[in-house]
Amino acid sequence: MIERFEVLNDEPYAGGQEFSGRAYRLLQGRLYGSVDPEDPANTAIVDLRNAQRDAAGRVHYAADLTLITPADGPAESAFIEVPNRGNRLIARSFHRVVALEPADTLKPGDAWLLHQGIELVSIGWQWDAQGEHAMRIDVPDALDGDQPATGEVMVELRPDRAVPSLRLISLGQEQPSYPVLDPQSERSRLLVRGFEDDEPREVPRADWRFASVKDGIPTPSAVHIMLDGGFEAGLIYQLVYETSRVPVVGLGLVAIRDCAAWRRAGGARWLFGFGVSQTGRVLRHFLHVGMNRGEDGRKVFDGVLVHIAGGQRGDFNHRFAQPTVAAVPSFGQRFPFAGDVLRDPVTGETDGLFSRPEADGCMPKVFFTNTSWEYWRGDAALIHVTPDGTADLPEHPDTRRYLFAGTHHIGGLLIGGKQLRQLPLGIRVAEGLNVVVFAPLVRAAFANLAAWVRDGQEPPKDVVPRLDDGTLVSRGEVLERYRVLPNATLLDPDKLPVLRRLELGSRADAGIGDELPPLEYERYAALVSDVDVDLNERAGIRLPDIAVPVGSHTGWNPRHPSAGAPDQPAIFAGFTRFFAADEADRAASADPRPSIAARYADREAYAREVSDCVATLVTSRFLLAEDADWVTENALARYDAALAAAEAESDT
Repeated sequence: MIERFEVLNDEPYAGGQEFSGRAYRLLQGRLYGSVDPEDPANTAIVDLRNAQRDAAGRVHYAADLTLITPADGPAESAFIEVPNRGNRLIARSFHRVVALEPADTLKPGDAWLLHQGIELVSIGWQWDAQGEHAMRIDVPDALDGDQPATGEVMVELRPDRAVPSLRLISLGQEQPSYPVLDPQSERSRLLVRGFEDDEPREVPRADWRFASVKDGIPTPSAVHIMLDGGFEAGLIYQLVYETSRVPVVGLGLVAIRDCAAWRRAGGARWLFGFGVSQTGRVLRHFLHVGMNRGEDGRKVFDGVLVHIAGGQRGDFNHRFAQPTVAAVPSFGQRFPFAGDVLRDPVTGETDGLFSRPEADGCMPKVFFTNTSWEYWRGDAALIHVTPDGTADLPEHPDTRRYLFAGTHHIGGLLIGGKQLRQLPLGIRVAEGLNVVVFAPLVRAAFANLAAWVRDGQEPPKDVVPRLDDGTLVSRGEVLERYRVLPNATLLDPDKLPVLRRLELGSRADAGIGDELPPLEYERYAALVSDVDVDLNERAGIRLPDIAVPVGSHTGWNPRHPSAGAPDQPAIFAGFTRFFAADEADRAASADPRPSIAARYADREAYAREVSDCVATLVTSRFLLAEDADWVTENALARYDAALAAAEAESDT
């Protein structure tokens, strides 16, 4: 339960500006909560019973909170986001804000949600979120008797250039989550593999050590490792070492639950949860462990929007969990993947993400929205097919699943009319980054979810690739179709990531992994949308970029040769390859795809086809009428960029 909210900042939001006649206040501070480890609502939290308790037997936590709430009284609906690695994403995801600085995440932009009178809540849940402005949670450590517990943790590192030493950090971090107990320990192990599904081999302990290298001089370090001969670009290194602290990581799930219940007590009738990527996986995990039932037995979230999470969960509720890691084999990559209760043909286990909320009578309405990249990562199809990939799953009565066709994880990028060839993370890619902007589809998805929850209005049916209509196929089949592209840079289908049955040791069911790295066995299905003659995805919600194309758009992009492993996919990235401007250019480049000139008489003709496509999307409720101009402008900007790219190519 929430005991108190310590307000550290209270001011008129956006300088007192009104949104549809309503002003808001910005409150920032710390939310203090406590939890009874013996309450059945909390028993799923790993190590909670081993944490220090107060005299009443309760365990305490404190979380950062940002609240944008109506100044004139309670809001009917509260929108509760789970910040990604400590970063607020509401403004970027729903308010058309380009967030380059932490302060930008509090800008109103077009204030789409605020104009609807919705309260906005951001709750710190991640104990190892890092950075000056990161939202985080403080949780107690679990004890082994009266001493700190110890055990092993694994860090995965993939350098994008040859280096003599590596810092032990995961995505979005500045330092390791867990301290190294003994840098001299012979029990520490370093393994290396060539690609994600490769068999790891152990590096002799004498060949590496905890140290950094500067100007060729090694210096002992508890946060670096160095390898004789250096680390090779593109290889995947897995370091296993002992550590001496055991934070109760799962209290982050409790904080999300209790924060939502607190807003209900504050007057909100409808509660919506939202998570992106990492935090979409958090909400999948939240549902699976039964956290949508509060300590009072009431349903917590009425609606949940899980965005670009694919079919995985994550490191959110086990001993030595590292919430910031992405796609490292661990507890979050295990069955179940779909909401439906299914039998796993690999293990014989029966389970589903919704087994607990349905049993509790606390099932929310849930939207799963994914880009092509989550399918190419190897897991998104598992939310709507059987684990062995032999049958489509029926539409769940409380769920909708949508693929945003031809999109990638980080959203479409086009800067100054030009494509980028480097991810925001700094990793170079072989092809120009995907330019398709899917943000308008996210706004429409939430509008449909809210109408379903509040008004009982059924949303559009699932729109995903399927086995029964031939649109769901293997990644190798699609890669073969891409061989027609001139100078195509393709992936090696045998080196693509997959999910496998994992063995984490005899205590895995208790949330303790004794087998690091996990042993990997049978594969689960890894399927993607088939593509049409333009090499664009046939299935999914098709924006004008896909339905009225000026290029081919993918959910995969090879790593640049300079980053190593050029036959493997770059994290989070897809690409766009524009069509030739005219038939002469097309013939000169040997591109089999018809040119832009062969498709559209001129820009005005293209705009008319885009307008028809946009009107269809609005009628189908996949696009808000108020966002029609936005999508049209995006499509025309890509038309102009395609012609400019073709002209630049001809000049060279």
